[in-house]
Amino acid sequence: MPSSDRFFTLSPDLLSVVNMHDGRLMRVNPAACRILGWSEAELLHRPFLELVHRDDREKAAAEMAAAVAAGQANLRMECRSLRKDGSHFWTEWHSTYFPSEGLFYGIGRDITERKQAEAALVAAQTERNAVLESIADAFYSVDAEWRLTYANARATALLSRSAETMLGRRLFDLVSAKAAASPQFALVRRAMLERRQLDVEYLSDSTGRWIAARIYPRDDGGLSIYFHDITERKHIEEALRASRAHFEAVANLVPDMLWRSGPEGTPTWINQGWFNYHGHTAEELRDAGWKLLHPDNAGEIRASFEAAVRNKQPFIDEQRIRRRDGVYRWCLVRVQMLLDSKGEVTAWFGAATDIDDLKRAQGQQELLIAELQHRTRNLLAIVRSLAAQTLTDSASLEDFGERFNSRLGALSRVQSFLSQDAASDIGQLLRAELAAHGVEPDEPRVILEGPPVELPIGHVQPLALAVHELTTNALKHGAFATPSGRLAVRWWMESEKGSSLSFEWRESGVEMPKDEKPVHRGFGLDLIERGLPYQLGAIARVAFASDGIVYKLVLPLPNANPIAPALVA
Repeated sequence: MPSSDRFFTLSPDLLSVVNMHDGRLMRVNPAACRILGWSEAELLHRPFLELVHRDDREKAAAEMAAAVAAGQANLRMECRSLRKDGSHFWTEWHSTYFPSEGLFYGIGRDITERKQAEAALVAAQTERNAVLESIADAFYSVDAEWRLTYANARATALLSRSAETMLGRRLFDLVSAKAAASPQFALVRRAMLERRQLDVEYLSDSTGRWIAARIYPRDDGGLSIYFHDITERKHIEEALRASRAHFEAVANLVPDMLWRSGPEGTPTWINQGWFNYHGHTAEELRDAGWKLLHPDNAGEIRASFEAAVRNKQPFIDEQRIRRRDGVYRWCLVRVQMLLDSKGEVTAWFGAATDIDDLKRAQGQQELLIAELQHRTRNLLAIVRSLAAQTLTDSASLEDFGERFNSRLGALSRVQSFLSQDAASDIGQLLRAELAAHGVEPDEPRVILEGPPVELPIGHVQPLALAVHELTTNALKHGAFATPSGRLAVRWWMESEKGSSLSFEWRESGVEMPKDEKPVHRGFGLDLIERGLPYQLGAIARVAFASDGIVYKLVLPLPNANPIAPALVA
């Protein structure tokens, strides 16, 4: 069989030969018979246009006749083809006309799915345009080349241009040079460059009105921009600002401490007297306000106030409130609600009068508060350092979350140790950290050996974090990451150069990299090799042996106190 006949027979597309003298089919391939549902005998010598949907016949006949008349060799057309059962499908025909033979050789391909997708797209665009025309905001979009691709009626009205004069033109050609160089258009350029949403409010130079715009990056590389006139809102805001300024000027002349809260009791404003007394802004009071009350009765006072909020009742009480110098002074506190026409609370107004001289009772908590603040700052500094170092070493947000939560867990366990009598025992610290990671300290592959040694409080936290990092590394890459891995931790006291603790963490049975030791210095390695020497004056060494990591530490222990001579195994 010639190769041309083989192609004709095996092709999955519709292949046909049409005699243009009478418009009848001269030849069809098996695929055409199968797709159309006719036998070859039924199709041969049948007019080609009988297989075209009646709504498309005139157009198809005209295109074919025009190609013949113009001597056009190639013709592409789309029409709906009819099957024997009466159903139809969209077909894309690519035909070649041979004038010497008077024949059209055509290849047809089913494009129904593409046509349906195109129709769905048109419907979606029509629906989108209807929505965009109905919204209150003005809207326009630009492509990646800054050409305007759509503008709704509100946008054309605000821009004082018709859509026909704007579409297809670059955005910066439609505004003045001054506007194009303005800060708001700089934000538009920024949104295009950074591909992120931006919001901006600005006073239009051309209209003198305030505009609020929201800029969204589009999937096609362009931008969608919503904007609306907010001039009236700005005028109202200015009137409110002036009214508030008058009110605050009067309120600041009052010697009492005044404040206003929302319906749920959250502070939204304070007068100058309040700020002068405790030094907190209204925003800071949302988190710290209750902390200003004397701790002996803060919980009771808070519960009473919250009950008054729920029951919509005025609140009057005598309370000890902390001044900005840390001294608690007795104050008479009165809180009154403001109701709307429906009886719902819209705000709470409060006043506090200093009555400490009458009560002659001054707080004695300044030292305790100072210590609490000191410890809180230290702990926050540690957490901040953990976050910064972990963020530097993390490959992704998920990796950061896992590492940071793990280290916070270690820090939390340290705080628990510090609150217990036996918390500073190094053996108990090791057991607790291993157990927290799912490693049984008594299992055969783990050896813990050394005397019970009580650590100074200042040494517990850094050493516990170092053990956490060693344990985490062993789980991921070392002794606990392979069935053959082993861990031996030993410690002992030395007194040759003053009391000191020698500590050795040795992993074995680990397949180590054959080329060289790891070169990446992450937070964990920095902590165990550099952090402890810096914080505690220790001597630390990390070695990468052939079958596992070895960490040795010599830790000075002033006034060391071995608890007992027995070994911890």
